[in-house]
Amino acid sequence: MFDGGRRAAVAALALAVMLTLAGCDYRDAPQGAPLRALAAEPQTYQGSLVATSGVVRGFDDPEHYWIEDEALNRVELEPLALAREHLGQRVQVVGTFHYDPGQGRWLEVRDFSPL
Repeated sequence: MFDGGRRAAVAALALAVMLTLAGCDYRDAPQGAPLRALAAEPQTYQGSLVATSGVVRGFDDPEHYWIEDEALNRVELEPLALAREHLGQRVQVVGTFHYDPGQGRWLEVRDFSPL
């Protein structure tokens, strides 16, 4: 059993943790978005921070990189230098999704995580 002083200290600590969590801003948390959804409904994700996964593929001339799934749903990756480092790897990518009917779909990458 806790004595009164220890019980008060534990209660104060629990309250501090709850207040800290209550103040968290989850607006910067990425939205999970499979590549099939980004390909099928790109306007839904326009400007959103998303997390998606697949294999990084590339082409030399002109140099460009994309992430694709087994069904060949693809999204281009930028910046090139960061994407180049993960060529051939299965990764999770977090970035801002962009869509333009004349330019296609691309992710402005914030982070890569190998899977």
